[in-house]
Amino acid sequence: MWAFLSEKARVLVPGCRKDGETLAQLLPKHSFAGIPVSDDAAVYQGFTKAQKCWAHLIRKAIRFTLLQPDNAEYKDFLGGLLAVFTKAKRSSADQRLKESGRAARVAELFDDVCQLCFARCGDESLEPKSGDETDREFHNLAHEVARLSCDEELFTFVLHPEVDATNNEAERSLRGAAQDRRTGRTSKTLRGAQRRTILMSVLESLKLHLAEFTLDSVLTEVQSWWHRGESLFDRLVEECGLDPPTDSRLDKLVPLPKTA
Repeated sequence: MWAFLSEKARVLVPGCRKDGETLAQLLPKHSFAGIPVSDDAAVYQGFTKAQKCWAHLIRKAIRFTLLQPDNAEYKDFLGGLLAVFTKAKRSSADQRLKESGRAARVAELFDDVCQLCFARCGDESLEPKSGDETDREFHNLAHEVARLSCDEELFTFVLHPEVDATNNEAERSLRGAAQDRRTGRTSKTLRGAQRRTILMSVLESLKLHLAEFTLDSVLTEVQSWWHRGESLFDRLVEECGLDPPTDSRLDKLVPLPKTA
């Protein structure tokens, strides 16, 4: 299940692989001018600018403190990570900061991350303990945080305060659809996946544009498309100065079997 959320539209696509080829159909990296907010999956690497989800990193750090509550290193790392995130959130929300001020704050935050991760990333004597899978995973997390900071993908939301620090909204948008798929088998065929993609994407997008999201308001809006010969999405394409699509990407992502 894919979920793409923007200020103007929502696209939810079940029934296709979560790989680079699929992403290239949905969101070509060479032409996308926005800032994606995602987890650290390899498929999302390669965008000009990006923001990695802080919630994923913090949840990972919390897990280690739950597995080993008496481990001081794990607790200190979680506390430090939360402190850095809190400082970054305050900087992002500080409307007094201009571009240079935001860049200076990001430099400070980078130093904070370096100090937080130095023990694991700068001291070779603290390699993960042999046979301790939890410690190896913690070691990997420290390196992940350090790498994302060096790649300038941790504090993009400070430089661009309109960007979210997490992809929690996208994660929440997937829950209902994923539960429907699991319990009702609503998109476990190609035809069902196409149908669910259209229904979910249209309804979720309408929530952004209707003053009141009710059954009556949705029916009124959709019926007006039929009478005008133009949908909300046609208008968005025109407003954004985009070329109308010449073919269906959905047919490429979830191709229906050919009938005899």
